This record gives sequence, structure tokens and C-alpha cells, in this order.
Amino acid sequence: MRRSWVLGTASAVILAGAGTGVALDRGHAHDAVRVAPAEAASANGVVQITFWNGHPSGALKKEMHTLVDEFNATHPHIHVTVIDKYAQIQPVTAAMTAGDAPNVIMPHLDAAQQFAADGYLVNLTPYIDGPSGFTKAQLSSFFYPSVWNGRAIEPGKQYILPFEENGHMVIFYNADLFKKAGISSPPKTWQQLRADARKITALGGSIHGIAWTPSMEQFLTMVADNSGKIWASSSETRFALNNPQAVATLSFLRDLVAQGDMILTQNYDYQLDFGTGNIGLLIESSAGWTYDVQSVGGKFPVKASPAPAGTSGRAYNYVDGDSLAILNTGTKAQQDAAWTFIRWLASPAENAQWDQAANYLPIGPAAAAQLKPYYASHPDQAAAFTNPSTWLTDPAANATQYYAALTAMQTELLKALNGQESPQQAIANMNTVGNQYLSGERRS
Repeated sequence: MRRSWVLGTASAVILAGAGTGVALDRGHAHDAVRVAPAEAASANGVVQITFWNGHPSGALKKEMHTLVDEFNATHPHIHVTVIDKYAQIQPVTAAMTAGDAPNVIMPHLDAAQQFAADGYLVNLTPYIDGPSGFTKAQLSSFFYPSVWNGRAIEPGKQYILPFEENGHMVIFYNADLFKKAGISSPPKTWQQLRADARKITALGGSIHGIAWTPSMEQFLTMVADNSGKIWASSSETRFALNNPQAVATLSFLRDLVAQGDMILTQNYDYQLDFGTGNIGLLIESSAGWTYDVQSVGGKFPVKASPAPAGTSGRAYNYVDGDSLAILNTGTKAQQDAAWTFIRWLASPAENAQWDQAANYLPIGPAAAAQLKPYYASHPDQAAAFTNPSTWLTDPAANATQYYAALTAMQTELLKALNGQESPQQAIANMNTVGNQYLSGERRS
């Protein structure tokens, strides 16, 4: 759950389990993973590799350890040792400099771009195209085009393998407050969401319709919902956000705040507010589900609904997540073993198992097919999985500059939401400062 642009320390919320899952068809996926050379060459020994798990707490830590244990049990010539540590730029750089870096990490796109530029990452293309890689049929089945292309840091080279996708646009709501406010169903459009928020706030006391930590990713998605332009071209290297639809979207959000129907929070404080029972709904990400349910603690029923549609008639979703990468460390045998490991993790059955625990989205059609029975019996988890044709992703070629731009643009977003700046001026400033960071004129 990445919110790199908000200030302060994130609230400590214990991650709860995702509930009872369903059995997955694991045999087919295992058959599809061919053995890399390192495994075959180590018949008389075990290749040892280390893995920095990018989810070092709660249910996701537990699930990752379960997956690694399963891998070790089914690959006797490879042993993966898990170290629960984020793959952020500073610790990875320090480990590479000290010569004690792991073999496999889980970087976010912007960090991966920096690591590739520094020469820290193994080019995965020879593995992908090799005998233990992916066939063309598997590539199209295992990965949606937006997911695969969204990891294309450098033309002709693939440095990271998709593993998880967090859908940033889903509605979680307090079913008791909806009932008290006379709301029979969750909102299908943003205008309906505003009307519902007004009804909930009208219940009085400390009750508010919405709690939201402003997110540039979610805001950009709403702009797209309203037919607003985000990029000047398909290369996604320059913003074109200064348009009437973007202004109207920001005005809509400002009105919600000004009328008291939406309260603004920092970091993950909205989850704690939701747990009090005084908040009607959250504009959330799919990975927030287990946190929100834990915060509620059974005090009221939590339900989920797909993100509302805008004036375009479409409901876009913004997806991103950590990937799998192999560092330029160790022996060739260790790098081959690392490929076998990440290739296995990215396979449909393993991805589907991970998605059930984390409420992430499937990275391809095959994993989605595996999740179909689970989604049928878990409609609240299914709500976050929207049509992949509506997914928006980070620009892969300039992710580092992009995240610096989002951080700067967030300041303008907050000014407008708090009434310190008009929506028109804020949008113009967002566009200007965002492009300054994308062009390198400004640096974080």
C-alpha cells in the first residue's frame, strides 16, 4: 500500500488475515515451470540463495514465508532463506556496496529503475526467452499487457518480473451506516457517492460520509473517469493535466470537504477513523481490505463495491505493486536458482494464492481464472478486480521522476482541498511542477 507522498509516520495497524480461501489448481502451474540449469547442475548439492521479502509484517509476511517453504519443499536442490526487509534504494545500495546483498529483492518500479541504472540488476531477458522461461502463450496467459509493459524499464531488456498488483480504486463501506442513512446500495457513479456521503453526514454527531488520505494516483484516476486528459502523448513523459475535466474533478472533491461530507486524513489514519464506526465509506486500495477489517474488529459489517464511474461512463483503476528482481550478486548457479524461484512465484497458482491473502489483483488471465471460484464466494474481495482494459499504470520509463512529480503535485492538491488555492490554480500548478520534475528541471 504505497503512499510515498504523505507526511509523517504511518499509523501502526496490525494486518489481519484475509479469511478462508479456496483450493487452487497448483499442479498445472508447477508442471509449467521448467527447471533452470542451476537446479539440474546441483544434483549433488543445494544452491543457497537469499531473498528480501518486501512484506515484513502481518499476514503478508506469513503468507510469503508459506510460499517460500513450499518452494523449498518442492525444489530440493535450491534453498531460499527469507530476510524480511524492504527493497528500498538506501538499504539495497548499502548492501551492494558492502558486498552482502541478497540474491532476490522485491522493488517498486521507481526503485527498480534506479537499481537498473546503477547496474545492480540482472537482465532477465535471456532467462525469459530461454528454455526455463516463458512461451509466447504463457506470457499472454500469465500477464496482462498493461502489467507486463508496465515493467519495461529499458527497451529490449526486462529487469523485473511482475508479482503483485494493488488496485487503488475500490469503495469499502459501513453497511450499518448505509442502512441508517436509507441507502440501499453502494454508489455506481461519483455523483451518487456525493449524494450518499451527504445522507450519511446528515446523521449528525461526529459522523462523516467519507474519510480520505488524498492520493495523486486516485485523483488522476478520477480525472480519467471524467474524460480528462492526463498525458500529452502515449509516451507518458509529459503531463497534460491543465484541462476543464481535471478542474471539475478537483472542484468536486473540494466541495465534499467544504461541506463536511469528507474529512481529510494523513497516511493510514482513515483506517483508524473508519474503525470507530463514524465513517460511511472509504476511497481505498484493494490491499487495504485486511487493514480496514482489522481496524473495525467486527463492530459492524464491512462491505466493498467497485469504484464509481465518472461522466465518461467508465470506472478506471490505478494499479501498481512490487516486482521480483535478481541482483548482480553471487555465482551464476545462484542467479539461475534465483530465476527458478521468481519464475515460480510469478506463476498463476502462486500469484492467486498470494492475491487471496493480500487482496491484490491477479497479474494475468490464468491467475484470474484460478481466483474465479474464490471471487464467487467472496464478493467483497472480488469488488476490487475491475476490467484490466481500464487499468492505469505508472510510466515505466521514468518512474523515478514520476514519483518525485507526484510528491510535488500532492502539495497543490492539498492546497485546493483545504481551500487555500482555487482548483483552477492548483491544476495549473500541478501541471507545471509535474512537468518540471519529469523533464529533470527539478529534482527531489
